[in-house]
Amino acid sequence: MLHPHNLKGRQAISYARWSSGKQSQGDSLARQTSNAKAFCSQYGLDLDLDRQLVDDGVSAFKGANLEASLGAFVADVRSGKIPNDVVLIVENIDRITRVKPARAIRYFLDLLDTGLTLVTLTDQRVHTSEGYDDNFAGLMMSLMAMQAAHEYSAKLSYRVQEAWKRKAEKARAGRIKLAKVPFWIDRDTQELNARASDARLLFDLAKQGLGQLTITQTLNAKGILSPAGGTWSQMVVGETLRNPAAYGTLVLRGEQVPGYFPALITESEWLASRQRTKARQHSRQVGNTTNLFSRMVYCSECGSSMAVTSVKRGGRSFGYLTCTGKMSKRTDCRAPNWNYGDFEREIVSRIGFLAVPIPQEPEAVDGPVKAIETTLAALEAKRANVLDGVANASSADVIRLLTTQADAISREIALKRQELGKLRENNARFREAEAAVDDFMADQEEIERLAREDRKAAQGLLGDLIERIDLESDSKTLRRALVTMRSGQTHAIVFDSSGEPG
Repeated sequence: MLHPHNLKGRQAISYARWSSGKQSQGDSLARQTSNAKAFCSQYGLDLDLDRQLVDDGVSAFKGANLEASLGAFVADVRSGKIPNDVVLIVENIDRITRVKPARAIRYFLDLLDTGLTLVTLTDQRVHTSEGYDDNFAGLMMSLMAMQAAHEYSAKLSYRVQEAWKRKAEKARAGRIKLAKVPFWIDRDTQELNARASDARLLFDLAKQGLGQLTITQTLNAKGILSPAGGTWSQMVVGETLRNPAAYGTLVLRGEQVPGYFPALITESEWLASRQRTKARQHSRQVGNTTNLFSRMVYCSECGSSMAVTSVKRGGRSFGYLTCTGKMSKRTDCRAPNWNYGDFEREIVSRIGFLAVPIPQEPEAVDGPVKAIETTLAALEAKRANVLDGVANASSADVIRLLTTQADAISREIALKRQELGKLRENNARFREAEAAVDDFMADQEEIERLAREDRKAAQGLLGDLIERIDLESDSKTLRRALVTMRSGQTHAIVFDSSGEPG
């Protein structure tokens, strides 16, 4: 392998990385930069400080830096934007990566295959692709360094996680000192302050179906100050709407402490608001009320969404629900178009009947949620046992096996949490519309009036009640719409060959 003396006269770029905000306030950058300067001065390299790479608050344990400044730099070397004879200087090999050794060594060798020369300052080793070709012992030394870096990070991650769990347990037992509280909470008493009414207004506007941009404009027009004391931005509005503290829950690094804060709204109202926001974010027709069923209607033949298209005949425009898969030729779907006007009239005229919940036993409603919660509790207990094993293991092989198991369990937990969140949001949004359903049954004309006079309100209300509609065409003469309500019930409405209700 090359010696640092062999690098004299070459251009060098230093790479500094740290993973936490606290480190950025300390001497991480100064130390790593100073060490690079000293090395270049000692061995005659030209250090280009204007092109220094810095990944501030980026974790190498999860590989995030491989996509940040370091990743962009390597991509530029590979594409030729940066010459590959440059020397990349890092403090230690763990600044490059702390991911699992098998993945780390592949990335490390791929980096060197670009032609880059890498210097690690702590051991003053010079790493090149050619140098490793005939030096298996050197490769093993680097691999062991990567293994040690990953094991250290895994144990540190476990200890940090346990520390947050202990803090959450203290919060469940009583008040704890918090670095930051929501703007509607008093820092000292941790009770509601004078700005609670401002926060409630924000959630009331969201409940009315307004988007984040409109809410931002409304708050600023009313002269209501943001949490920082200035004007509101759409980002801050979104952060406030997503904050579980609104229904009283404190979240400490994933650990939830329900009932810690006084609640502004109920959990059901918060979940329903989140579901509406997600629906708006995924809709290309936000603000367009031509289609009251935007992002609800799907083609049963190919699974694509259906959108309203317009056709002019005799000076008049006619709307049709058309399969987007067929329209874009993304699929070979041949599903027929549906007359949108007839479709809307039929669904709207029956919404009161469709929305009436069929009486169910409490267990039938709450059972799916409880089942997932039970599974989650078992998985989390299992992961805790595996992580205990990681912390106490003395063998690298055992640590490697246990961390792999912990990763697999964590992925399963994430999927279950996602499933639980979707189910709870869906149920909450339907429950919020139950009061309105009574009105529809008493006066069906009200929903029809909304469809004529306030289509935005009608669109939001239909979205609260209906989860999806699948349009089927079993033959040239038989069509039907399968309407799935947010209560979980499904109703079939049969239409004739023209798409008109039969």
